Amino acid sequence: MAKSNKALIIGGTGQDGAHIAKQLLEQGWDVYCGFRRGSASKTWRLIHLGILDEVTLVNINIDEPFNLTDVIKSICPDHIYHFAGESFVADSFIHPVTTLQANSMGTLFLLESIRHIAPHSRLFFTSSSEVFAVPEPGTLLNEDSLVDPGNPYAISKMTAQQLVKMYREKYGLHASIGIMFNHEGPLRGRNFVTRKMTYNLARLKLEGGAPIELGSLSASRDWGSAEDYTAAMIETVQQEQADDYVFATGNLTSVRSFLSYAASAAGFDPVFEGEDATEICIDKSTGATIAQVAERYFRPFDTSARAGDTTKLNTHIDWKGSRPVADMASEMVMVDIDRRNKGITNV
Repeated sequence: MAKSNKALIIGGTGQDGAHIAKQLLEQGWDVYCGFRRGSASKTWRLIHLGILDEVTLVNINIDEPFNLTDVIKSICPDHIYHFAGESFVADSFIHPVTTLQANSMGTLFLLESIRHIAPHSRLFFTSSSEVFAVPEPGTLLNEDSLVDPGNPYAISKMTAQQLVKMYREKYGLHASIGIMFNHEGPLRGRNFVTRKMTYNLARLKLEGGAPIELGSLSASRDWGSAEDYTAAMIETVQQEQADDYVFATGNLTSVRSFLSYAASAAGFDPVFEGEDATEICIDKSTGATIAQVAERYFRPFDTSARAGDTTKLNTHIDWKGSRPVADMASEMVMVDIDRRNKGITNV
């Protein structure tokens, strides 16, 4: 029997890690899912996908270089996907040291471990669209766009991204970078606004209760599908040459539009009244308020609207792009309704 390829997913219990684990298993890989101490309970995504018993869970702390070295030495992975780290812009202002330590130094520790222990391993590192400068309206950002991070999270990702590029160029590591725009799906955590909306729409549909409280409904993001993005990640790692790629849709969608798509899929008839801090969304068929703006959710350092250009990714791997955001919103809310019907309300 031929030897199976081995993949190590650092951050393997998160949204992207779980999706890529399932996709690699379907391709015949042996999959090792790294998780941080104290996060074993977050295996709900692997359970949702029905793969918990098919992966090997590995305790990894990217802040501990000796732990990383031991894990990589014991597994000797062919591919490594690095998703671990701090991921919230707002929190990075409160915990800048932790953010830099996890995202920048953690990536450096990983690169050093690969260089010394498994230089044959191919690495995929997820950076962020936050590294870019604020674009002119209507401008799509690509791999060559101006970098000018404006928050501790973005600075940590830019630093890590530059380290990955240096190790690729100076040490010959096969290390690709995905500059990720927002990507969503049913495995998103409830602390992200898209899932906050679909989770609470399911609650309102089945149980009623208080309206959803949101920040500005006019805030816009380039929202794509996590499942489609992770499939493309696998293909980029399989390319002969490592490179940098933007993962995006090229389109901006407002919170208002996402809420409308998801609410309609759940069976509501959403209409919006008022503006700015007084805006509300009501169900036209019943008159009930679905969502309302709460100023406490306005971010003092909010990210500017930005969309990405995937020409390079499309060309190199013949990527067909992400599913439409309306389809993604519909899928998310229907999964949340199904979970709630089954009594699952803690994920």
